[in-house]
Amino acid sequence: MMKKRGSLLFVILSVILSLVIATGVIIDVFSIISTIRNNSTQTQAYRARLEDDVKTELKNETQEAMSICAVMYAKYQAGELSMEEAQKNAADLIRELKYNDGAGYFWVDTSKGINVVLLGRDTEGQSRWDAVDPNGTYFIQEMIKNGMQEGGGYTNLMFAKPNETEPLPKVNYTAYYEPFDWVMGTGVWVDHLDTLAAEYQASASKAVTSSIISSIIVLIVLLAIASITAVFMTKRITTPINKVTRQMTQMANSDFRDDENMSEVRKLKSHNNEIGEISEALDMMHSSIRQLMMNISDTTSYVASASQQLSASAAQSADASEMVANSCTNVAGSTTGQIAAVQTASEETEIFTENMKKFQEAITYSSNLIKSTNEAAAKGANDMSQATTMMSSIKESVEGTAEVVDSLGEKLQNIDTFVNTISEIADQTNLLSLNASIEAARAGEMGKSFAVVAGEIAKLADDSNAAAANITGLINDILDSSKNAVESMRQGAEKVVEGTTTVNEAGQTFNNIVDMVHSIASESNKMSAIVSELSTGTDNIANNINQIEQMSVSVADEIQNVSAASEEQTASTHEVAEASDKLAESAQDLQASVANFQL
Repeated sequence: MMKKRGSLLFVILSVILSLVIATGVIIDVFSIISTIRNNSTQTQAYRARLEDDVKTELKNETQEAMSICAVMYAKYQAGELSMEEAQKNAADLIRELKYNDGAGYFWVDTSKGINVVLLGRDTEGQSRWDAVDPNGTYFIQEMIKNGMQEGGGYTNLMFAKPNETEPLPKVNYTAYYEPFDWVMGTGVWVDHLDTLAAEYQASASKAVTSSIISSIIVLIVLLAIASITAVFMTKRITTPINKVTRQMTQMANSDFRDDENMSEVRKLKSHNNEIGEISEALDMMHSSIRQLMMNISDTTSYVASASQQLSASAAQSADASEMVANSCTNVAGSTTGQIAAVQTASEETEIFTENMKKFQEAITYSSNLIKSTNEAAAKGANDMSQATTMMSSIKESVEGTAEVVDSLGEKLQNIDTFVNTISEIADQTNLLSLNASIEAARAGEMGKSFAVVAGEIAKLADDSNAAAANITGLINDILDSSKNAVESMRQGAEKVVEGTTTVNEAGQTFNNIVDMVHSIASESNKMSAIVSELSTGTDNIANNINQIEQMSVSVADEIQNVSAASEEQTASTHEVAEASDKLAESAQDLQASVANFQL
């Protein structure tokens, strides 16, 4: 796959190859320059060595000529030759002395510049003191001066070869032989040294060229090796980086799946370098963000569901609040009706109380009649002799008693009607108390006090109902006894009408009447006590009804407050429902955003 320009692989390869090429080129350039410099130095050294060799040879050859002079001077000292003969013999020998295949020769000048030996030329015997080369050097003076130094000396000059006119560089060596006052020497043209040096330099240049070519080949080989190594090393660096980059690109595209590429990134954590640290950090970031997005997804689902439930609950709460408000309105209406009913019950109770007073008066009257009857019966028992004469009186008394008992029965039936009315009122009150308890339960905390009052009303209604039931039972018993008494009196009247057969039968019958009168008196006393208790209960009922009336008014006020609060709660619930809807929409938007992430 082609790597685009600017990629990490391209950059690393470019840097490595640039460094290798730059380093190789710098090393090769430095090596070539050094080689060229060394070649030039070596060429100069080579020429210097050649010149040194020439100078050494010139010195050695001159020493041979000086040895000739020494031999001749030794003969002079030995007396074998005179000074002139010794000098002449030495000059002849030196004149004929040659070296280097006859190309090399010697000359001799005195310290004053008088030429003694020079190949037998005309210059012998003449002064060369003022001789000058093309460069303006007084080379004779220089050679004498250098030759008279200890160990001799060398003189460079320009001088034409024999039979030639072009001056060429030449090196002469001269040495001073003091016994003869001679400065002798020899020389050689060094132009061939330049040729040898040029040949040496050409050979060295070839070697340099070969070295440069070898260096270039080595550089190319090293560049190839470096390229292969750089590609390999770059692959080792860029391959993990490419894996990490692909994973980061995948994460940037909201893909946080735990797939094969992420597994490859986790394998890189085993690298004991920066790649391992980056891979470990990327794995931690991937896991953290993936878990975070999963938590956000779950949370948004829960928030959306909770918002919908909250909206539904708010709607239900609003409906319930409206129902409570409506119920409060209904309860208020019922309470108004209850107040009217309580007022009616209060009026009925007052009427019932008045009737109970009348009933108590009738009972008292009946008791007085029964007492009179009892006294009459007692008198009749004591006065049996007057039984016949008193029959008519007894008949009249019995008939009057029967009328009284009938009147008592009628009044007891009226009392039973009133008691039934009380029972109905108690039942109605109990029903109203039950309805009030239900409405109080719907009102919640605001209806607790009203529920307590409704309970008390129900309890009083139950007590009133029980008392009324007891009164009804007692009245039924009295009615039964009254009927029996009436029936007995009617029988007694019939017997009085038919006549008394015997005094014993009349006494017995009279005794029965006395017993019945005693029973009626006992029952009348019980009825009187019951009526007293019923009167007291009626007073209590009246008081309780008054309290119920007051509480009903208070409950009506509280219900109005509850209704107002319910309306406010309904408005607040609608606001909560709207906020829940907006929260649900936000949660859905967040869910849509989270859905873009692949987990």
